Amino acid sequence: MRFGICTSTGSACNSGESTPSHVLLAIGVPLDYIEGSLRVTFGEENTKEDVDFLLDNIERIVKEERKA
Repeated sequence: MRFGICTSTGSACNSGESTPSHVLLAIGVPLDYIEGSLRVTFGEENTKEDVDFLLDNIERIVKEERKA
Protein backbone atom coordinates (compact mmCIF):
# COMPACT_ATOMS: atom_id res chain seq x y z
CA MET A 1 0.00 0.00 0.00
CA ARG A 2 1.34 3.39 -0.99
CA PHE A 3 -0.35 6.70 -0.13
CA GLY A 4 -3.35 4.74 1.16
CA ILE A 5 -3.86 3.10 -2.24
CA CYS A 6 -3.49 -0.66 -2.76
CA THR A 7 -1.69 -1.47 -5.99
CA SER A 8 0.29 -4.38 -7.34
CA THR A 9 2.42 -5.24 -10.33
CA GLY A 10 1.09 -8.82 -10.41
CA SER A 11 -2.28 -10.52 -10.48
CA ALA A 12 -4.54 -10.48 -7.43
CA CYS A 13 -4.12 -14.19 -6.79
CA ASN A 14 -0.32 -13.82 -6.77
CA SER A 15 -0.13 -10.85 -4.44
CA GLY A 16 3.31 -10.49 -2.94
CA GLU A 17 5.01 -12.45 -5.71
CA SER A 18 7.15 -10.94 -8.44
CA THR A 19 6.05 -13.34 -11.18
CA PRO A 20 4.35 -11.97 -14.30
CA SER A 21 0.57 -11.97 -14.34
CA HIS A 22 -0.63 -15.28 -15.77
CA VAL A 23 -3.78 -13.52 -16.99
CA LEU A 24 -1.83 -11.00 -19.07
CA LEU A 25 0.41 -13.80 -20.38
CA ALA A 26 -2.66 -15.87 -21.33
CA ILE A 27 -4.18 -13.08 -23.41
CA GLY A 28 -0.92 -12.53 -25.26
CA VAL A 29 0.32 -9.28 -23.76
CA PRO A 30 4.06 -8.91 -24.53
CA LEU A 31 6.33 -9.45 -21.51
CA ASP A 32 7.72 -5.90 -21.78
CA TYR A 33 4.20 -4.55 -21.30
CA ILE A 34 3.42 -6.98 -18.49
CA GLU A 35 6.52 -5.90 -16.61
CA GLY A 36 5.27 -2.31 -16.87
CA SER A 37 1.72 -3.03 -15.76
CA LEU A 38 0.08 -1.80 -12.57
CA ARG A 39 -3.05 -3.41 -11.11
CA VAL A 40 -5.53 -1.20 -9.30
CA THR A 41 -8.70 -2.67 -7.84
CA PHE A 42 -11.88 -0.78 -7.09
CA GLY A 43 -14.81 -1.90 -4.96
CA GLU A 44 -18.35 -0.85 -4.16
CA GLU A 45 -17.17 1.50 -1.45
CA ASN A 46 -14.90 3.54 -3.72
CA THR A 47 -16.03 7.05 -4.49
CA LYS A 48 -15.31 9.55 -7.24
CA GLU A 49 -13.00 11.25 -4.75
CA ASP A 50 -11.04 8.00 -4.40
CA VAL A 51 -10.58 7.83 -8.17
CA ASP A 52 -9.55 11.49 -8.28
CA PHE A 53 -7.01 10.84 -5.50
CA LEU A 54 -5.57 7.91 -7.48
CA LEU A 55 -5.28 10.02 -10.62
CA ASP A 56 -3.64 12.84 -8.68
CA ASN A 57 -1.06 10.42 -7.23
CA ILE A 58 -0.53 7.85 -10.01
CA GLU A 59 2.86 9.25 -11.01
CA ARG A 60 4.17 8.98 -7.44
CA ILE A 61 2.73 5.47 -7.11
CA VAL A 62 4.42 4.29 -10.32
CA LYS A 63 7.76 5.74 -9.22
CA GLU A 64 7.49 3.95 -5.86
CA GLU A 65 6.51 0.64 -7.50
CA ARG A 66 9.53 0.89 -9.82
CA LYS A 67 11.81 1.24 -6.79
CA ALA A 68 10.27 -1.85 -5.10
